[in-house]
Amino acid sequence: MPQDRKLRFITAAFFWGVLLSYIWVVPRFYDYGARGYADFSAFYTAGKIVQSGQGHQLYDRTVQTQVQKEFSEAARVRGQALPYLRLPFEALLFVPLTFLSYAREYQVWAGISILLVLGVAKYLRSRMSEETEWPWWIYYPAYFSYWPIAYGLALGQDCGLMLCLCALMMVHLRDRRDFRAGCLLGLALIKFQIVLPLILVLVLKKQFRVLAGFSAVAAPLFGLSVWVVGWQGLMAYPSYLWGLNRVPAAAAIFPGMMPSLRGLVQGWMDPMHSSWILNLIAGVLSVAVLIWAAGQWRASESRRSKVYLAGLDAVFLAGLLAAYHMFSYDLTLLLPSVLRAAQTGLDDTVLDRSARWALLLGAGALLLTPLYFLLVGYARVNLMALALLLLAWGLARACRTWQRTEDVDVSSKSGAVSLSA
Repeated sequence: MPQDRKLRFITAAFFWGVLLSYIWVVPRFYDYGARGYADFSAFYTAGKIVQSGQGHQLYDRTVQTQVQKEFSEAARVRGQALPYLRLPFEALLFVPLTFLSYAREYQVWAGISILLVLGVAKYLRSRMSEETEWPWWIYYPAYFSYWPIAYGLALGQDCGLMLCLCALMMVHLRDRRDFRAGCLLGLALIKFQIVLPLILVLVLKKQFRVLAGFSAVAAPLFGLSVWVVGWQGLMAYPSYLWGLNRVPAAAAIFPGMMPSLRGLVQGWMDPMHSSWILNLIAGVLSVAVLIWAAGQWRASESRRSKVYLAGLDAVFLAGLLAAYHMFSYDLTLLLPSVLRAAQTGLDDTVLDRSARWALLLGAGALLLTPLYFLLVGYARVNLMALALLLLAWGLARACRTWQRTEDVDVSSKSGAVSLSA
């Protein structure tokens, strides 16, 4: 962190100011969520269906609507349920809480999510020296003022759980506990659309121990899903998702609101009329970005080096960019990477100006809460994908610079040893 006290004060004032502004809207968001308008109603519905022994009908829209109308004003107004989109095994997480009222479970889940986010912030700060570059009075407010986290908490999303799993995975990778890292990635299949692109990178980088850990968890989760909904229910899941994708209004699946490559490509047309050509273009670009990111990740480098960690951050960015379904709250996963990028852009004088500005502008856009409000207002959250691309490019330039610097240092030391000999 730079020693400029004025810059620290401005940064802290911004994050604390955003946090305080959230206090004014919390009652409104709570009322909104408690009446069933939040995404959490879909999770509660899934838990109720499984708890009542109707797991085989988990993806039946009629059953979902019947159950959701019992507690959700939104479902009664719309005449249909907000659909459950996750894999069957995640519904089991919400079964114990279904013995509470919907409003009370919404409160409990929000509390659990807040504790998870706080736990991640404290854990990373204790395990990764890069996290201590920010003073605590800037670092912790940055977590809770970050719009994707705040928005995800308000909606009752599972972004706190995903942040926890991905943060733990990153620490385990740095500690050379690859199998455990893979197990955590397997648990992250609750957002399989984000995990599967990462699997492609792991295959390209031949990270077989990570893949073994992933498989060791993915296989039981598959069996658990079969147990919850049965073979027929699981086989119907892809067509269920595809059907919702063809009727975007049913699940609020609008490419213009996706900060991803799909959003950049498809977010400019009527979401009710998809184009196979645009789907193909988005798919090709997504694969290209993943292959590019795999090339930036020096997996053979020292796990403690800046090159390794920045390359891993670039892989996470690429995974989100390539996700077919990705919304602003999914950017929660990037916050540790964003804070590291911002600190690097401010402090690292080894990097050239273009790399530092790319890191600062990309990270700054992602941290700038008013920008999200503006993009949401115009239904153009897809433009935030440009910040991800800029940040990924800046990380790639930083990796190349650091690697050249390390090569020069190694050569200098070798030369000194030769001369002394």
